[in-house]
Amino acid sequence: MTVLANYDEDECQLVVHVTCKDASSDREIDNTFNDIDTALSKIEESLGNSEIYYFLMHIKAKGVSPGPGEFDPYEGDYPLGPRNPWEVFCPPFWTKASAVPHLRRRVKDCLVRLENTLKLAETHSRSTDSLWEHDETQFGEPLATHMALLDVEFVPFYTRLLRLWDPGHEVHMREAVIAIVNKHGIRAETEELIQCYTEWAGSGELLPELLHSSYG
Repeated sequence: MTVLANYDEDECQLVVHVTCKDASSDREIDNTFNDIDTALSKIEESLGNSEIYYFLMHIKAKGVSPGPGEFDPYEGDYPLGPRNPWEVFCPPFWTKASAVPHLRRRVKDCLVRLENTLKLAETHSRSTDSLWEHDETQFGEPLATHMALLDVEFVPFYTRLLRLWDPGHEVHMREAVIAIVNKHGIRAETEELIQCYTEWAGSGELLPELLHSSYG
């Protein structure tokens, strides 16, 4: 399947389109991961373009209805249009993939690839810290949040991405971290997340709140 990229000059956004032919087929999901890898390569090739402020993967899957994943920071109250980053990563695709052992490995590999893309962006001296999907969503944030809420095994991947996002322009992380800790409780993975967030945000005030939320 051809991976298509288009630049929206008005929005200063590069959109890379990936299509899964059949979300009910493990084989087609596996093939789609190859296209996702290609899409990330296209994004990486454009990191040096200072005219692009935002980078977005728009994934469509046949037989899957669009909609938000495990975490929706806007809950429909603040419409973001047809390229809402909290929907266009196609949450059902990732949920389905994570339920199949060999595809679950590919989900993890993709999260690692997001981490590598963010590290690569640091070498390009871009005008803003981190990468962005749109002006309130950091690169990979919707997918990582969805997976971390879906299964505690993905929490460490969220934590590693958190270390690479821009703490100076946090919008959704605080409520996402609280949601993740409340979902899974206090355990090794969430303790590391709590510690990482408090260091990342530069404040220790959130730690007691998270602990209270988890036990309360």
